[in-house]
Amino acid sequence: MEDSAPPVSTPPSKPATGAKATIERFSAAVHRYTELFFEKLTTIVVYHPAVTIGLVFLFVVIMAQGVWFYKEELSPDKQFSPRSSQAVKDEDWVLDRFGYENRPVQTMFEAKEGVNMLTKESLLFMMEMHEWLLSQWKIIDGKNVTYEVVCARYTKGDDCKIPVSVLTFWGHNRTRLEADADPLATINTVSWRSLEPSGPPLDFYLGKPEYNAAGDVVSARATLISYNFKNEKVEISGVGEDDPQSRYFEIQIADDSEHRRKADEAAHGVGVYIRTTGQEDQAGKDSVNSDIGNLIIGYMLMVIYASFILSRSRPKYSHSLLGIVSVISVGLSTFSAYGFCWYIGIKFNTVVQVLILVLLGVGVDDTFVIMDSWWDCAHIESMRERMIAAVKHAGPAVTITSVTDLIAFLAGSSSSLPALQDFCYYASVGIAFDFMFQVTFVVAVAYLDTVRQQQSRADVLCCIKVGDHTGVCLGSDEEKARWTEAERGLQNRVVGTHLPRMILGTGVGKSAVIAISLAFLGIGAYGCTKVEMNHNNEWFIP
Repeated sequence: MEDSAPPVSTPPSKPATGAKATIERFSAAVHRYTELFFEKLTTIVVYHPAVTIGLVFLFVVIMAQGVWFYKEELSPDKQFSPRSSQAVKDEDWVLDRFGYENRPVQTMFEAKEGVNMLTKESLLFMMEMHEWLLSQWKIIDGKNVTYEVVCARYTKGDDCKIPVSVLTFWGHNRTRLEADADPLATINTVSWRSLEPSGPPLDFYLGKPEYNAAGDVVSARATLISYNFKNEKVEISGVGEDDPQSRYFEIQIADDSEHRRKADEAAHGVGVYIRTTGQEDQAGKDSVNSDIGNLIIGYMLMVIYASFILSRSRPKYSHSLLGIVSVISVGLSTFSAYGFCWYIGIKFNTVVQVLILVLLGVGVDDTFVIMDSWWDCAHIESMRERMIAAVKHAGPAVTITSVTDLIAFLAGSSSSLPALQDFCYYASVGIAFDFMFQVTFVVAVAYLDTVRQQQSRADVLCCIKVGDHTGVCLGSDEEKARWTEAERGLQNRVVGTHLPRMILGTGVGKSAVIAISLAFLGIGAYGCTKVEMNHNNEWFIP
């Protein structure tokens, strides 16, 4: 009988040497010291949760004082044109020596179907509106501001620049127009260039003009009067650089015109619209502010989602309140980031308002990671020790994701576009604050929530007891398993157990995943062939 062959032994793996060993030791040391840091930090937090929460709110209040340094950049050119570009330098040079261009203000008249704006009646109504605008006065910053105050002049002491329109044929003078028996004949016989030698042609001031065979204009569906307002810009809080008198005078006369439009249309068959720089800026600002309602809706949806993920069918084991707290923490970090950036002089712009959406995804995910680690530590009896172990285990993962996001946005701050650069500054600070609040404020509230659970009180309605305290120190392993399963909840069981089993455990699941992945790859590749490079500042403004 032959002897059986001796078993083949596998030689032990050799320890890594050289650069690889150094990297492994460094990585292990970083991981070890990160866990040690979170162990010590969480120990302080869970032994002093109320103090931790109070210090966080004190920090937020201090950062909120940055609102006194708030500045906003609304100019599209300054938001989306590189500050170092030659075009911006040239523009600054011109503005420094010659000042800003006058502010154009246009009063537009649109006739109803069948009404001709070149009849004497319509022209007299235009004259009436012209005289109405010249007679307006508004109280702005305690001062009586009239057209004579805001109108542009060639030099100081000159009369206001004369507006230009079809009424120029009569010098914008009612008496001369009323005395003209045939205004349409005047329009066709008097040379426009003799009145306006260097301005736009007459067609510029007529909307949808119609001509006869001889080339004479016979009708127009619309007309406009072009005015020029002064543009002496200064810094206005919450607005940016603008001329306060011209801006608010424009906005108010445009609003007044809006209020009288229906009466004018009924009486004359003509609608009047005033287009101003201040009105356009205000409309853009109002549109941006209206988005705040959408942000609030998105914020509430995230509250519902986070609470649902952390909720359980048994009130004792549910942590939906913690989902709300996590989203509140994101809000606190956003406000703190705004305040800090205002402290150091970084202006707010239209892009920065979406910061909270970025931080919501990062912050709430950190809470999920910490709570998932908490559920993995169900074998630890003491709630304090369990929370310390959970954060110690989750800390490195939370740190890595936060640092990765922080570095990504810091890299984005090198962008030459000022709006994107400033947004990356805000986002970097926000992510740093969100990380700080997640491992202090949220952990402190989470610990208090576990005390509530230990006392068999209901989630959210913690004044209600839902049963006797059962604790985590149960007799058999089977009892512990049932307790842990109840604590994890349906969502975790579906995502953590059933879904992987369905996808990886069957050929159909694997095939479906591959097919869907390839479909998305194909759609993405096709989309790449349709990409076009173009830019327009107006695309970024509502």
